[in-house]
Amino acid sequence: MKPIFQLPVDSALTRAVSEEWGLLPLRVPAGWHVISNALDARRLPDGRVEANDSQDLYWARTLAPPWLHAEQGAETSNLRVREIHLDVGWYVFGFRVVVLAPDWDHVHATYTTADLDDLVATIEKWMEMITLQGRLPESWASVR
Repeated sequence: MKPIFQLPVDSALTRAVSEEWGLLPLRVPAGWHVISNALDARRLPDGRVEANDSQDLYWARTLAPPWLHAEQGAETSNLRVREIHLDVGWYVFGFRVVVLAPDWDHVHATYTTADLDDLVATIEKWMEMITLQGRLPESWASVR
């Protein structure tokens, strides 16, 4: 499966993507540090959108308060002080979003989707859920 999508006409991504490769708009809440962002796309001549097909599309992590030592954050259940990572990649089945709390040995949630709008919405929702609501998302898979 190639990362080529027919986006709805009323989609915000439809209006944001041009013929040139460029980053997709993404609302990142306060409390996140974006380490890597390769979530880029371009509009094809037929109107469809082609997205980057890397397994390393996006990586962000929460930022603990500067007065907190790393050991203190690991010992608490308060997500606002723990280190949480969000990793996004493209695979043969579609996009995969993974929440690591705090590393690959501690995968908390995964989500797969073959829909670009759904991917962006999930990334934004999960980042907000973690930093603003103080809860971790649950794993599930999109049927799109």
